[in-house]
Amino acid sequence: MKLFNIHDTESFYKAVDSCTGPVLVTSSDGRTEDFRHNELLRGILENAATDGVISSIELRLSRPEDVNRMISFMAGFYTSPMMEKKSA
Repeated sequence: MKLFNIHDTESFYKAVDSCTGPVLVTSSDGRTEDFRHNELLRGILENAATDGVISSIELRLSRPEDVNRMISFMAGFYTSPMMEKKSA
C-alpha cells in the first residue's frame, strides 16, 4: 500500500502502532523492517519530509484489519483504539 502526502504524522504513527500485524517498509538499502514503534526509521523519515509532510511511503501489511485501519486513516475516518474504547 502506497500512501501520499501525509500531513498529520502523529496520527499516522498512532495508526501504524495500532496495527496488530507487522507494518513493513523497505529502506533505500533494501532492508525490510517493521515500522511499528521504530523510532530510528521514523527519525529518518522525518528528516526526509518536506515541511513536516511525508510525501510518500510504501507499507506492506499482512492483516486485512490493518489495511482497513490505514485506509480509514487516509480517508480521515481513523480513530485510535483508545478513542474507540472511550466512546463505547
